[in-house]
Amino acid sequence: MKNWNNTLRMSCFCVVSLSVVVALFPGTVRGQGFMVKPMKMEYAPRAGTKVKKVLELRNTLENVTRSLDLRLVELSQGTKGAWRIIEPGSGVDTSKLPSCLKWIKLSANKVDVKPLAMESVTVEVNIPASARGYYMAGIIAQTRPKANAKGINVVVRFLIPVLVDIQGRPVRQKIELSDIGMVYKEATAKAVPTTLVNLGISNKGRTYSRIQGQVKLEYLSKERWRPVSRAEYKKMGIMPGVVLSLDSDIKKRLPSGKYRLSAFLYVDGRRIKPLNKEVEFKGDPKVTSLATDTALVLEPTQVDLKCVPGSTRTTVIKVENASEDTVTIQAGAALPPSLAGVALGKLKGVELSCAPWLRVSPAKFTLRGGRKQNVRLIVRMPKDKASYSNYYGLLGLKASYPDGQSAGTTTSLVTVTNSKVEAKPAARIDNITLAGGEGSAYIIQIRGANLGSVHFLPKCRVALLDVRGQAVTQSILNGEPGIMLPLATRSFSSEMDFKDVKVGVYQLQASLDFASGEAATHRIRVRVAVEDGKKTVTVVTPEKKQASK
Repeated sequence: MKNWNNTLRMSCFCVVSLSVVVALFPGTVRGQGFMVKPMKMEYAPRAGTKVKKVLELRNTLENVTRSLDLRLVELSQGTKGAWRIIEPGSGVDTSKLPSCLKWIKLSANKVDVKPLAMESVTVEVNIPASARGYYMAGIIAQTRPKANAKGINVVVRFLIPVLVDIQGRPVRQKIELSDIGMVYKEATAKAVPTTLVNLGISNKGRTYSRIQGQVKLEYLSKERWRPVSRAEYKKMGIMPGVVLSLDSDIKKRLPSGKYRLSAFLYVDGRRIKPLNKEVEFKGDPKVTSLATDTALVLEPTQVDLKCVPGSTRTTVIKVENASEDTVTIQAGAALPPSLAGVALGKLKGVELSCAPWLRVSPAKFTLRGGRKQNVRLIVRMPKDKASYSNYYGLLGLKASYPDGQSAGTTTSLVTVTNSKVEAKPAARIDNITLAGGEGSAYIIQIRGANLGSVHFLPKCRVALLDVRGQAVTQSILNGEPGIMLPLATRSFSSEMDFKDVKVGVYQLQASLDFASGEAATHRIRVRVAVEDGKKTVTVVTPEKKQASK
């Protein structure tokens, strides 16, 4: 189980040195005696306005007053997707950054926080009337070095990104797949040899968007393309003007030969034009056979169980090896990635994990090609610790070849319902944004959140309503497939063409279905006009949220 948790757990990024610890975490973060909330400040103002939010600094030590310093920094993004702090004197031309640093004012630059107390700092952003698009900067909150300290003086720093999305006239979204490739990485003293798949992504527009990618690998053998593996790229944001170069380790040593790479990218939940490329790959000269991902078939693909606290439930899962090769399979359970590092009030995502209750028997077995194997999944719900209505775990089957190379991982979601606690579904749409597309088409984007105690399969749509409330045009919003677990957030988007829409003011309404007969809705007012013979759409009022119905 320990190996599985390490493999499947969603990790946070941090940089550690002898004298400084820099941590970048989502949500509320505790580090070396103090907490910062929130860890990302997002504003959606109109141009020419002034907006404020509060940054909380909490001292978690009982007997020591914490002295903290705050300062503003320019913020960019590295090629691997991590935030990049631009310090003065770095030589970086900050004039080309979409920066809002000069707009930000902090109510205090130095704060002393008493033991177990909290102090707040107001972050004010004064938006110029000419602003349009997405802008960003950063706030550094750090412990003050002790004067005359002997030895190593440890300083803890947190970076709080400040993201400003100007409402009103939409800016163009132009995010593209720029390149794909493969590289063989030889063994080092700390790592085994492997193959990296590189994905290039460029943002030539003015939007800050959330992306998630995948590359499918195929090998040319006897004039046929044979599936090899899939390289996965985690969700992340991409800044305007940034070019990313992301690597995915497929944990295989591949032979030299001709490969076909097919890249797919989702931008704010919408799939954009894919990229295909054939490459002559120089692989591991010692490898002569191809280690492909094994086609493991699980039945059922999702396990749903009902329990009462203190009870044990057992079910059987059928595992089929649809390939011709013999593989060794190691089974285990882990926290689903969408529950990692998230919280709502006092509820933390990790508290909804049933992974510690799950046991698979046998936990390790060998399965020949074309054969089937039954495994038992045993769930023991604790008697005194199961206080929520639903719990979730990720069952994983990790396959490997006799030489130790990866044969892929197959996962199945496990949901455990507590029969003694009533489920309470709830959802919210955080915002609606527009971005310019091709011609008279605009990209409608929403951000939805599951605020309830139970999962649901989201269905989203957007409609343009006239003054009578009648739909002039409507569209289905697309996003990541599959159910949304509690505390999960997800982007949905689609393209809406305004070519045949008459000039006037309309309501743009988005809906997110989260239970039978229940939907979260959100509306904004937009104005459709004609400029230079082209239909344009502008957001004319601040967003207004409506209650679920």
